[in-house]
Amino acid sequence: MPRSNNWYVVTGGPSVGKTTLLELLQRHGYTIFPEAARTEIDEKIALGFTIEQIRGDELRFQLDVLGRKADIEHAHDPNIVTFFDRGMHDTLAYIEAHGMQVGDNVRNIVSRSHYKKVFLLEPLPKYEQDYARTENEVFRSKITGLLHKTYAQAGIDVVIVPPLTPAKRVEFVLENM
Repeated sequence: MPRSNNWYVVTGGPSVGKTTLLELLQRHGYTIFPEAARTEIDEKIALGFTIEQIRGDELRFQLDVLGRKADIEHAHDPNIVTFFDRGMHDTLAYIEAHGMQVGDNVRNIVSRSHYKKVFLLEPLPKYEQDYARTENEVFRSKITGLLHKTYAQAGIDVVIVPPLTPAKRVEFVLENM
């Protein structure tokens, strides 16, 4: 994976407004990739699995998501300005958050990815549960800190996005690219 690209990550805990922000960025003409974990969940639910079955083996789930993200990045043009809903390094944070060990193979895969910047969304005042979320507000706080640490340790600039209105968040991101 090239270390020089036009790729950005929008990340944060569950229910912080990532999807809304990305949809608005797409309306501004930017290429976006939806959250690989959500795609993985949706495909498995369509096959008849429950969220409990899908997330029952959290390490397997995280590795499946990592593989999906790696395939997307491998096939995507690094010259296109792109926003990813979560990046490769999110996998490291999620594995750590669930108290599991990150293997060298996972670290090696993740280390090949780089981004111009990471936009870490601060939590919104209200937490919204949905069909695919198994986390809660306590986990959201924990993962937010781990995401910041993981990307910073990789030497990737992390820009904290405050809990603004969706339109103001778009302005903030575009001003900080």
